[in-house]
Amino acid sequence: MAARYAFELSGEHPTIPKSEALSLLEVTSAGYGIVSESARCLVVEARDLDLSRLGVRMAMVHRIIEVAAEAEPTAEGVARAAAELDLPDRSYRVRAKRLGEVPLGSDEVERMVGSVLWKRGYKADLADPQIEIRAIVTEDRVLLGREVARTDRAGFRARRPHLKPFFYPGTMLPKLARALVNLSCAREGERLFDPFAGTGGFLVEAGLMGVRGVGLDVQGRIVRGAQSNLAGLDCTLIVGDAMTLPLKDRSVEAAVSDAPYGRSALIQAGSRDELLAGSLAELRRVLIPGRRMVFVDDRPVGELIEEVGFVVLEVHRERVHRSLTRQIYVCR
Repeated sequence: MAARYAFELSGEHPTIPKSEALSLLEVTSAGYGIVSESARCLVVEARDLDLSRLGVRMAMVHRIIEVAAEAEPTAEGVARAAAELDLPDRSYRVRAKRLGEVPLGSDEVERMVGSVLWKRGYKADLADPQIEIRAIVTEDRVLLGREVARTDRAGFRARRPHLKPFFYPGTMLPKLARALVNLSCAREGERLFDPFAGTGGFLVEAGLMGVRGVGLDVQGRIVRGAQSNLAGLDCTLIVGDAMTLPLKDRSVEAAVSDAPYGRSALIQAGSRDELLAGSLAELRRVLIPGRRMVFVDDRPVGELIEEVGFVVLEVHRERVHRSLTRQIYVCR
């Protein structure tokens, strides 16, 4: 059955949150269509959306509401949308979020919606409500509905790299790592491979979503350290060379990797270009045709990726600091 949903997107990156939302829709729905897009808000019609799986997986999608009413962003429009809400007889709380330069304030929208619902006989409970009503206010619409999923921000904070049992400088933050695993469209029970596993950041996020991880690193001490980060998760770690993978052809459903740049692992190869070309060719060999690889480097390497037989679907850029901008390639 199709329903309308509004995805409230993070403002932490200009392009990845929307791509994450679309990738999640690919793996958790029976089909979807985009209704509208605005600053940090994506509205879709989706069939049989698995909300419990979405809630577990989301990173740069902050919240999802099932849209019950919408109107123009004016006082009259908000009142009209609130009057259209069809709610069960349960206590509620209203929370609003402004996305972009909009004429109405969040507090103002909360008061207006709450006033209409109170007059209709619904009972407010700010401390422990049975229903969370969410209002998303954009430049041209107010969207009202029940919140049906939200990201676990506390979990991401608890998994910051320096808080894990094994830490190595330069590790990607868990929220971005989770988003990139989602961009790979790996499903629960499938295998996700990382040929430059390092401390296991991608594999941790994959494992927490029920995806089976397989990681490889050329340094034995790094693999031993990563094992402590992956304790209790369905993951296999291997000491080996990314240019000669110990995996069968077409044996993994997804791959995500942050290539080594400036790290000691480069010593094992004759040159950086040789390492990249060899590892990409091996990834092409072990990945099931039609499935996705997400590859991160600090240089534009799209041509090299395409030379070994991948199709580049998307390119995202993430500035880390003055001398490092990650180039994120989503490929098939």
